[in-house]
Parts: sequence; C-alpha cells; structure tokens
Amino acid sequence: MLKVPAKYKRCGIKIKCITCKWQVADTCKKNNKSLHLCPNKENHKYCLIVCVPNSPGQRRIKILDTKDFSAALTELEKFKTELSTKGYHKAAIRDKEVITPTLLNYATAYLNSMSGENTPAILIRKRSKEHIDDITRTMSRFGTALKKAGYNIKTLELKDITDDEVSIFHTYLLDVLKLKTRSYNKHISAMRTFYNWAIRVKDYKGSNPFNHIELKKVIAIEKSIITKKEFEKLLQVTTSENGVDERNKNLYKDWLPVAFRLAIETGLRREELITLRWSDIVPLEGDKLVFRISNLKVNRIDTGEDGGNYLKNVPITKSLMALLLELGYDRMKDTVAFIIDRPDGSDINYMMDLLSRSFAHFIKLATDRKLEFKDLRKTYITHLTMALGTNAKLFTGHTNDAVLKSHYLNGAFLAGNLNDFSVF
Repeated sequence: MLKVPAKYKRCGIKIKCITCKWQVADTCKKNNKSLHLCPNKENHKYCLIVCVPNSPGQRRIKILDTKDFSAALTELEKFKTELSTKGYHKAAIRDKEVITPTLLNYATAYLNSMSGENTPAILIRKRSKEHIDDITRTMSRFGTALKKAGYNIKTLELKDITDDEVSIFHTYLLDVLKLKTRSYNKHISAMRTFYNWAIRVKDYKGSNPFNHIELKKVIAIEKSIITKKEFEKLLQVTTSENGVDERNKNLYKDWLPVAFRLAIETGLRREELITLRWSDIVPLEGDKLVFRISNLKVNRIDTGEDGGNYLKNVPITKSLMALLLELGYDRMKDTVAFIIDRPDGSDINYMMDLLSRSFAHFIKLATDRKLEFKDLRKTYITHLTMALGTNAKLFTGHTNDAVLKSHYLNGAFLAGNLNDFSVF
C-alpha cells in the first residue's frame, strides 16, 4: 500500500486513486473504509502537486507510475524544475511538436508511447518492459540491416522504405541472423504494427510497406510441459549451493522455490506472480476461494493501463491452499503484503528477469529436456483444460479456444481424463 511518510505530508506528494478519482488518505474518502480493503489499491498512484506562484488556487499535477516513495521525491524536484523553466504553462498551450519524418524520429516516438516518456496521456499505450525490449531489438536490427546495405539511417525517412528495403530486412533476418519461423514473423509483425501506429497516431500519409510481405506458415509442434518427477527434482536442486552460474554469479534466492510452486499452482505469468497479494484472495459461495486480479495483458492491449474491465479469477485448489497455509495464510490473509516476499526490496523487473534466468539454470540440473519458465504455465493450463474443457479459459484469461490450443495445450496429456483437478 502506498504511503507518504508524516514528515513529507506537506511536500506536494499525495496519493490518488485512478479508478474513483479520489485523493487517498488513511481511509478511502469515497466509502470511508480502511485502505487495505480497497479493491482498487493497485490503482493508487503517487500524485505530484505544485502550486503556481502568485496564482492562488492554480496547481499543476502529475501522476506517477512508481511505487517507490524515494523515486517520487526525485520526480517531484524534476517536475518543479521543469515547470519553473516553462513558466508554469499548461502542457496544452505548448507549441505542437513537429516530428521530422525520419525513421529514427518516428521509432523514438513509438517507443516513448509505450514507456510513457514525452507522450501525451491519451497516446500512451502501456506495455511490459519485455515487450518494449523486443520492439527495440527489432527496430535496431532493421536499422543494422539497412546500414550494412549502405543506407544513411540518420536521414532515412519513412517514405523511403519500399519493397526493396523490406527485402533487405527479410534477407538479413533469414540469411544472417538465421531466425526461425516464429521469430521471423514476430519481427515482421512488429514493423508492420509500427507503421500502422505512425499512420493512425502521427497521421503519416504514406503506405505500410510491411503489408506487402506474407508471414511464414508456422508448423505446429508439441508443447512442452514439465512432469511431476522433473518438477520435484527442480525443487530439490534449487539451492544456494547449486546456484552459481557460468559467470560465477549465484542465482539462488530464498523466494525462488515458492515462486516455482506458485507458478505451477496458478498458471500466472511472471509479473502477475510477483505482484500477487494476500488481499487478492476473494471468497465465493461456501468456503470456495479464488485469486481475483487484473488481467494485465488484456487490459494493457485494450486501454494501455494495468487496470481495466478485464479480471482474471484463479481457483484456489486443495494443493494451492496447502501451499498458502504453509506460507502463513492464517496470519497474512486480507493484508496487502505480497505472496512472494521481497526482503531485499527487489523491484518487479529484476525479479521477473531472475525468475527466467534462475529457472533456466536450475532446470538443467533436473532434466536433460529443454524447458523454460513459461512451461510451468503451459503445464497448469494443460491439466486445467483436462479438468474443465473449454471452460478453462474462464480461469486462464484467454478469450477464445484457438489461443489456448495453439500456444498452451499439450496434445498427449489432453487425451486423458481427470476427476479432481490437481496439477500433479
């Protein structure tokens, strides 16, 4: 839960609920209930407030995404300096920025729209750091392909990109980088989306040259899921003694075994796992419980924000409840503490990266098969679909069966039946 320390109460940092638009104190000003009971606590944001000198009642406001109060203090000073430099004028009266139609300028504006930098609020489309990194890599590779072909990237304009330039990129991806079909399609689709954005948002008048290329047909392959024996072995070898990797860095953290177990019991993605709180547990009829959380991926696609109309309900099964009891459910329920503890104050991006890297390291000690952290999600969804059939999408966050079948389900295991759902 966000807090403003008492000694900073008058410094210009408040907390605002983005959902109901009310300023947050110790209790919700809308319903007068304790904040830890607020269903919208994930949408509480630090709000910077700066009074305009010699203008009673006039203020400038900025909403932050950070959960770190120290970072908010730093942003406040930067905000004050920026306002002072610009004479405290509202953003609305600034001269409209004109983008020189070079590839680099448009690409920069596109990446900024996803990270929220130098972008009007209505044009921000929030994406995960992993997604932004993927797009950045794709654009960098496009620039590299053209530079190797003798182009001056600094002066190249969007209108200069034709079938010839797309063909150079096509050849670079296949012959130089030797990308496989899925990766190739991902790069072409990313560039196609970039051009569509330029046309829709920045009123670029040219055509989209990446519409002229057909994506390659993907040959379906059997999805990988982890076996009970492999998973048990994974937990056994996930120790500090086994944590040193080839770079002589120890990847082990005390919370990793819990994260692995929680991943296979919930089928959640990395960010959803790391931000899961005890207060996300919601009672249903009788003694049934579920985790009810925002469907981050769908909401970000729909609105560009973390919160929205799309929710995900994760059933708390008998085996998941046993894990929660082991983690202190009776003591921690209804609190806003994270399920996966953060004793060192690690941020989300660090923990997400470590989850993937540590899993890749420890799984090699458990099996010769090539498995990734996301295969824990595939395992969960495969077994859940065995139990619930097409109704499984009610709990996985998928909107249709096609996505479920093409990306997650293991065909061999679906041939069986399950009476009482349990991953293992």
